[in-house]
Order: sequence, then structure tokens, then C-alpha cells
Amino acid sequence: MVKTHCFSVQYAKSSMSTCRVCMAKIVKDSLRVGHSQLEAENDLSRKPDRSHLPDMDERMMAIAGAARWHHFECFPRMKGAKWMAANLPDSPTKLEGFKELKKGDQKKLLQLWKALASPEGKPSSKRKAEMEGKVAKKPASKISAITSVQGVLTSAQFKKVQALEADLSSSTNHALLGELRKNDQPRTGKKEELVSRVAEGRVLGALPSCPKCKHGQIHWSRLGGWFSCPGYYDRDLKTTRRCFFRSKEMKRKEWKK
Repeated sequence: MVKTHCFSVQYAKSSMSTCRVCMAKIVKDSLRVGHSQLEAENDLSRKPDRSHLPDMDERMMAIAGAARWHHFECFPRMKGAKWMAANLPDSPTKLEGFKELKKGDQKKLLQLWKALASPEGKPSSKRKAEMEGKVAKKPASKISAITSVQGVLTSAQFKKVQALEADLSSSTNHALLGELRKNDQPRTGKKEELVSRVAEGRVLGALPSCPKCKHGQIHWSRLGGWFSCPGYYDRDLKTTRRCFFRSKEMKRKEWKK
């Protein structure tokens, strides 16, 4: 048997679920995308068939097949581009719940799926040679254009962040990581996430360390405005210590360029 990746879409039934990417709550009635995984038949468009697992405990089956939810805007960051291209169904119309969505949201999913199924490749050697010596701004990715959201930002802040993201998209990963390191900010994630983190930092300020566990790095969600700490790695005990700090109020530090 192979691992089956099952996807579904729906409007959040409550505000209780947490996005597995940004760790912020998914507000009731907002569009969310679910992912679950089981050792089962390789059919990406249907719920996994568990009939061949008679000895598996019902509770374990429920846990194994439970969907992990993501904001529509966060879903592209769930996995890397290659994984998405290899494991997504060829069309979102096959997803459980797609037919129940509003026409506008169906269109958004179709656009997102098309962008995810065709990850932007690296420029060829010839193209690199042509660009040598030139300062070319990388156009905003299709995924960013589809999933860009203002969230809790004011209109003025959102415009500044968007302008900075467009400008920073031509920066190297080394430069972005250097600026994040200078401000003691999280440095994990794809380039798109690093760009957003630097842009938000320049506009809003640097995130402080966790006031609860004292070691974890604070994460902030533009969608819900929540500050949260996932925990940290304890080098002495060689284990990850989870932290459940969450707040909507936190004083940021001055950003250093």
C-alpha cells in the first residue's frame, strides 16, 4: 500500500480549528483547505478506504485520517512546490466539498491549483547570462497574487508591505536571511516567506522572543493578528519543548536594516 494524500475544501464550521501553517485560528465561514494521509489505495480524490484495515483501532483510524486544516491563503506553504506538483489532484473539482463552494471561491481554487501544479522553474544558463550585469526585479509570483491578503493590516500598511515584497523579491536568500538574523527573527521557510517576513518587519517592527518560555521565536499571522510561539528545541535534553503562548497584543522592537 502507498500513502494516500486526500484533500478537501469547505467553509469553516466554527472558529475552533487552527491553520497548520500560520498556527492562527481559522475564522468561522472562511475558506479552508484540508489535507489527510493514510496507508491506503492511491486515490487522491476520495476519502481513504479503510476496509482493508480491520485490526486497526477505530480511534487510531480517526486520528490518522483526520484533516489538518489550512487557510486558503496559507495552503500553498504547506509543502514545497515539487511536493505540491507531485501530490495534488489534477483538478480541485475532484475535491470533497468543491461543489458546495460559491462560484467565486471555486474560481480562486482553480487559479491556485493551476499555479501550484506548474511551479516556476529556475532560469536557464542562457537566461542567467543574459541577465548578468542587469538589475531585474522578479515579478510577483502567481501564487502570491492569488493568496495575497490584507488581514489585520491597515490599508496604508498593506500598500507598504506589498511594495516592499515586490522590491525584495529580487533580493538573494543570503541577503534576506542576513536581515532576519540581524533582527533575531525566524529564518525557516521558502523565499516567499522570507520576503514577507522582512517586508512586515520593516513596516511593523521586529517580533520579540516569547515572554512565556523565554526561548521560542514568536510567529505572527497577518490573517488573524495572533502572536504565537510553537516552542523551541532544548539542546540539553535534545528534545522539542512545546509552548502554547498566544496573544493579540505584543510590543514589537525597532527593525534594523
